[in-house]
Amino acid sequence: MKHNKLLSLCALLLCALLCLTACAAEQSAPEATEAPAAPAATETPAATEGSEEEMAGMVPGDYYGVADGRGGAIVVKVTVGSNTIDAIEVVSQNETYNTGSEPLRILPGQIVAYQTLDVDLVSGATISSAALLTAVKDAIAQAGGDASLFTGSVPPEEAPADCEADVVVIGAGGAGMTAAIHAAYAGKNVILLEKLDIAGGTSNYSIEGFGAVGDKTHNGLGSDVTAEALAENLTNGNPNGSAAAFTVLASNNGSVADWLRSIGAPLTVAAGQTSVATSREVGELGVTIVSALKAECEKTGVDLRLANRATELVMTDGAVSGVKVSTDAGNYTISAKAVVIATGSFGANNDMVAENYPALKGYGHSCTVGGTGDGQLMVQAVGAELKNLDYIRVNFTYTTAENGYYYYMGSLFNTGAIFVNDQGQRFVNDQGAYGVGLKVVDQGGTGWAVFDNSIVEAVADVRRYKELGLFVQADSIGELADLTGIDRANLTKTVEDYKGYVSNGVDEEFGRAMLNMTFDEVPFYACKMTCRVQGTFGGISTDETTQVLTADGSAIPGLYAAGECANEGTWGANPAAVNIVFGRIAGQNAAAYAGE
Repeated sequence: MKHNKLLSLCALLLCALLCLTACAAEQSAPEATEAPAAPAATETPAATEGSEEEMAGMVPGDYYGVADGRGGAIVVKVTVGSNTIDAIEVVSQNETYNTGSEPLRILPGQIVAYQTLDVDLVSGATISSAALLTAVKDAIAQAGGDASLFTGSVPPEEAPADCEADVVVIGAGGAGMTAAIHAAYAGKNVILLEKLDIAGGTSNYSIEGFGAVGDKTHNGLGSDVTAEALAENLTNGNPNGSAAAFTVLASNNGSVADWLRSIGAPLTVAAGQTSVATSREVGELGVTIVSALKAECEKTGVDLRLANRATELVMTDGAVSGVKVSTDAGNYTISAKAVVIATGSFGANNDMVAENYPALKGYGHSCTVGGTGDGQLMVQAVGAELKNLDYIRVNFTYTTAENGYYYYMGSLFNTGAIFVNDQGQRFVNDQGAYGVGLKVVDQGGTGWAVFDNSIVEAVADVRRYKELGLFVQADSIGELADLTGIDRANLTKTVEDYKGYVSNGVDEEFGRAMLNMTFDEVPFYACKMTCRVQGTFGGISTDETTQVLTADGSAIPGLYAAGECANEGTWGANPAAVNIVFGRIAGQNAAAYAGE
């Protein structure tokens, strides 16, 4: 029902815009009339090689098309001639910056330049890509045209040639970009390869705090937590990890947080005594960090090559000496003195996930679609050891909409919602996130968030989710149970018990810390939750200097690894900070090796 309301609102917006075509839209994305790869053209080329009669029929003018993107409605203004698409402007959208926003920037220019809707979807942002195309087709239909006639292909780029670099970094996520930048700081010629059409990797989706002590933010507040104390705490809390790796992390996370501030990522909010974050006004943590890293890559001359997939490491006399690369235009080889692997997890490769944790066969993922284990398999092929591949994190805080899009719902549980199974019973700490994800898998991998209207009124993200039609709503807990199929008697008892825990200030069942929701503000809501693989934190065996190791503990000369693909001993402790800390170390050491 909520989805229908959203479509109705979009239809009203469309009618209003058609009547007022000269008016400017209230919310605009940057104009995207020319893609970087598209040649400048003084005239719009004919849409096809067919006759003019075949293409005739559109009434020239401006038309507004609408389609559902991942973040809501995408509205485009399409200017057409009688048989041409003359301009496309995205006038309203709510797609995620650096990911869903990329096709809105890239594709309009390609469509206009080549008069075709047969453009490739932007890998890593296919939902937003498809939505943009649907919106353009909607506008063409309003103009009386036939979108199927705008066919053809975007000319391929020139076939790449073999080349050389001091350092090649594979994977342009947080760790990879950091490594590339610091190798460039050392004066090295750096090529950064990314197989997707967008940079950032899983770092794009990071919304939690960045673990740090001794940084400017905490020092300014007078915090007395030391790196030694943090390292000890991390070691005690992660008995499978390495005390040496935790010492490296704790000793460096403050300085890298300050470095991120210096290049444009304002981590100026203390999120506790051992973590910093960005303010809500600035934007989410991952978006802010990735934006700053991309800008610094450009500033330092890093040669970032998107849609360039590394396929094989080249070895000479036991040392790495290059990388083989595949692109749509052809294959080539880069000769290099040092290589850094920063390809992320294998969470998006369910075959590999299930091989190492069979209970997760068939589960979706919430990491980047590029996280398929490429780096792990490449280094294994040259003798590197892979360790702890069964250490896989699963988060139960995701919901899937009717259209197949999934959404992260951590804000529900972080502000008071409880989590129950289909029997209406709590069975884990509701705030446990990935810490209890595998316990949820053991019970079938699904459950329900249950909460009252106080969260909807108080939290902007939750209000947005409600507007997207993701919640079931009722005026009583019993009615909510009936609408969702949850056991009515059990859910009623669970809520009454929980209200008692809130009143007494102690969760007697699972030790939940936040006890603030009293279930006394109607209406009540439920949201179906489904587990997704969040990341994999075993992987390439490395030491604290990020050198890649064989099974006997010897280093492979010139080969380094950092980020989620590496098993350096931090055992998944604060991945955002681990990526930047060990990415910096990898870049510095690769540059030093290349200079020898």
